Amino acid sequence: MACSSRFAWTDSDRSTPTELGLGWTLKGIDGRAFVGRDAIKRELRDKTSRWQLTGLVVDWKDYDRIYDEAGLIPPKDHTPIQDEYYVYDDELNQLGYATSQMYSPMLQRHIALARVPLDRLAEGSRVKLEAGVRHRYEYFDAYVTKTPLFNPQRRTA
Repeated sequence: MACSSRFAWTDSDRSTPTELGLGWTLKGIDGRAFVGRDAIKRELRDKTSRWQLTGLVVDWKDYDRIYDEAGLIPPKDHTPIQDEYYVYDDELNQLGYATSQMYSPMLQRHIALARVPLDRLAEGSRVKLEAGVRHRYEYFDAYVTKTPLFNPQRRTA
C-alpha cells in the first residue's frame, strides 16, 4: 500500500506520483506552484524512480495446474485481497510485490497491482507471483500489463 511520505515508516514505504503511475497528473508541472514540485521535477529529469505500479495477469493454466497438483479446486474469489504477494524473476530473486490481487470475472483471470522495477515494465514481461497453496509457497507465472486492466470501449456522445 502506498502512503504519503509524511506517514512512511521507511524509505521503501514512500511513493511518488510517477512511481504510482500518476505521471499523467503532472503534465504542465512547470506552470503550477505546489509543495514538492521541485522534487518531482528532479525525479523526472534524473530518472530516479525506483519502480512503478503496474498490472499483472496470472497465467491461468499455470494457476490451475498448481492447484490441481495439490488436489485442490482453484479458487476464483473476486474479493480483492489486500496483502503483500511477492514478485520474483525466474531465478526466484525478489523483484517487488503485489499490493492486491483478485480473480476478475470479466477477464476470467487472476489479476494484481504490483510494484515492479522499471526494467520489467514492458508489457508481456514475465514474472512469478508467490502465493500460499496448501501451506506451501508456490510461484505462478504472471505477465505485466498496462492499467487499467479492463477498459471497455464506451459510447461517447
